[in-house]
Amino acid sequence: MVVEHEVEAREAHRRQAPAAGQPRAGGGTGQAQYRQRSALVEPGFAQLFQRFGRHLNYRGRDAVDTELKHLGTAHNLNKLLSHTARTRS
Repeated sequence: MVVEHEVEAREAHRRQAPAAGQPRAGGGTGQAQYRQRSALVEPGFAQLFQRFGRHLNYRGRDAVDTELKHLGTAHNLNKLLSHTARTRS
């Protein structure tokens, strides 16, 4: 799921982040990761926002994470069922 990918990316970023006052390592890997994120994550959020709106019903990191996962599951199931119905016709 797209949300899980973003959570993993966020956790990986925290592990790689330099300590306060330490210079960042160069190499441009952040730019490549950002390009990959924009190709993988952003379209999923755009589809969710278009279908369900921008406002969430819950507050707090865990509640919002759960709500986004439920919305993503509903969205993916709808895509799967509509694709199955089209291919059977």
